[in-house]
Amino acid sequence: TDIYTLSLHDALPISVGIVYDQELIYKKGFGYNNLEKKILATPQTLYRIASISKTFTATAIMQLRDEGKLRLDDPIEKYHPGFNIQNPFRDAQQITIFNLITHTSGLPRNAAFPYWTDRLFPTMKEIIAALPEQEMIYPPGTRYKYSNLGMALLGEIVAVASGMSYEKYITANVFKPLGMSSSSVFLTNLDKQELAVPYSHRFPDGSRRIMPFTDAKGLAPAANITSNIDDLAKFIFQQFRKGKRGGKQILDGHTLEEMQRIHWLNPNWASGYGLGFRVWKQDNHTVVGHGGWVAGNRSQISFIPKEKVGVIVLTNADDAS
Repeated sequence: TDIYTLSLHDALPISVGIVYDQELIYKKGFGYNNLEKKILATPQTLYRIASISKTFTATAIMQLRDEGKLRLDDPIEKYHPGFNIQNPFRDAQQITIFNLITHTSGLPRNAAFPYWTDRLFPTMKEIIAALPEQEMIYPPGTRYKYSNLGMALLGEIVAVASGMSYEKYITANVFKPLGMSSSSVFLTNLDKQELAVPYSHRFPDGSRRIMPFTDAKGLAPAANITSNIDDLAKFIFQQFRKGKRGGKQILDGHTLEEMQRIHWLNPNWASGYGLGFRVWKQDNHTVVGHGGWVAGNRSQISFIPKEKVGVIVLTNADDAS
């Protein structure tokens, strides 16, 4: 209704897209992506998609696996000769690429820096140099523990195995063939001007403060991609395709199905982790997707492979649901 629309326009924005198979059947922006300038949110509004970046990193890994440039059971030392973290589990197996992509590596959640509070993200070189200060939490392959550190290391494996930087690889092998022309790993200063303004939670007086922009640097494979509804719809189209890799088909259909299956089942038997994706039961549906948060941005993609239906929700406030 008009009343509902007006109330949303007075609030922080939300951009929404609904996908059916190979079509974006609904897309709309509500509210202002810039409260001060009263700039309306649209399906083209750029948001930081944060941890949804991990699904792109996993896609790159599976492309390289299918090309024979790596194996999921490769130990990470093969690609990170300088990998040296304190390991109290002497009889534990080596950490493999499979462990990294399923978050079963036993590594800490984050690298040895307080970047979520001071927003000073380390480079990959700094992450590797600080590893001796950290200690593994669990033996590899025994427990699920979400790890931004592990996903950052996975992104560097993409670079080593492909012979090009992570950013160049994702741009050339994921964004370009899918037609995701508005998406990027690292933003230019011009692109930053197009971003939805990131806001904090609402304070008791009703105000919000603008959150500072953060560049994840070495953590980019875990949290740094920027995108919008139109582009993420193209990424979800890909999830429903069958057949052989080629052109807009950036992964074989059987590889996509492999990524969307549970490879680590949580004790509740209601959710788990595929290869780069979360997988969970919702009513009678098996849903695949991933969420994300980075200062002033919250995001979610969810899709049901069997029904070929997907939803994208992007917003720019720390307390957004």
